[in-house]
Amino acid sequence: MEKYQDQMEGGFCPLLIDEEVASRMGSSKTYFSYPEEIPFKLSLTNSGAESFLFKVYHLEDPNNVITNCVLKPNERYEKVFDGFPDGDYVISYLI
Repeated sequence: MEKYQDQMEGGFCPLLIDEEVASRMGSSKTYFSYPEEIPFKLSLTNSGAESFLFKVYHLEDPNNVITNCVLKPNERYEKVFDGFPDGDYVISYLI
């Protein structure tokens, strides 16, 4: 992310999605648009007592999964993504 710091300070605003999913069982989805050729960081923390599956995919092509992982209780996932095509994306959670 350091190599993009000047771009971010020069007027780019990072995308921040802050969401808490509180569910014993079930699923949830978060939608976001990615309009620029700048990187973004995905950080997820499982602070619950159950493991959950998450995946990120393009809204128009759900079979094109960008990342997915099972997060165990008290586990964290963090990754910087760069070079996404423009478009709408989904982060889905399944507990």
